[in-house]
Amino acid sequence: MMMLSDVDLRIGYAIEQLMEPGDAWRALVRDMVARWPDVPPLELSMSLVAAAAAIEGSFTGEGPSAQAAARGYRLAALLSVDYYAMELLGMPRGTARDYLTYWKQDPFFARL
Repeated sequence: MMMLSDVDLRIGYAIEQLMEPGDAWRALVRDMVARWPDVPPLELSMSLVAAAAAIEGSFTGEGPSAQAAARGYRLAALLSVDYYAMELLGMPRGTARDYLTYWKQDPFFARL
């Protein structure tokens, strides 16, 4: 029996949420922080990029899959900008949980 790594689980979760019809993707970053609060923050960005790339590689053309991939890339970029802002502000950024403190100042993901 094959065991999935934690990274594979995060990527799979992101693919599921990005491909889900409706607005499930809006809570994706918050949910990932809640599920994996102790991982290095940029692992979440990497997981989102890997999920978007997997979606792009599995589907062709425009439509829901292209939109899902674009959302994944966009969320990864915005999350990475939050990380950089935390660095500029001298805030802790050792774990994904540290995003929660930053989101009190910049509530984009808290409200998305």
